[in-house]
Amino acid sequence: MKKNPWLSLTLLFVTYFIFGWKLSEFDVPPHIVWFLALASILLLSVGLSFPLKDIKALIMRWFSSDAGAFISIILGAFVAVVVVAWMHLFATCLVLISAGALARLDIQICGWKNWRAFVVLITISLTGVGLGGASEFLLKTGRLVLY
Repeated sequence: MKKNPWLSLTLLFVTYFIFGWKLSEFDVPPHIVWFLALASILLLSVGLSFPLKDIKALIMRWFSSDAGAFISIILGAFVAVVVVAWMHLFATCLVLISAGALARLDIQICGWKNWRAFVVLITISLTGVGLGGASEFLLKTGRLVLY
């Protein structure tokens, strides 16, 4: 039985719409914020659409060396401090990853291929971010064009 993933794709759109709205409110240069947002969206879509098959072997090889284990412990402690210090940013990232994973799971249940899943995920994510940022900018300034 094939089902339609429209509910999870709508949830993905809404989460990225809100993310775009929040990005548009930052007081840093917009080209830096939007470049990082687009790069992270692309990276997340690629990671969800084309998962690595040999990730277990790669992780085991990394942890088997003393240097790899030491670097992992140091990076893990650093990430834990960042998560605690910037909980609002971590929660936002977690919601985006969860919505993307749910949409990818529904797409996979429907039987879509990896490339089609990637195109759908990236299209909905970028559309949501763009419309969210544009609507916040339009409401704030009253104009739609950046100049």
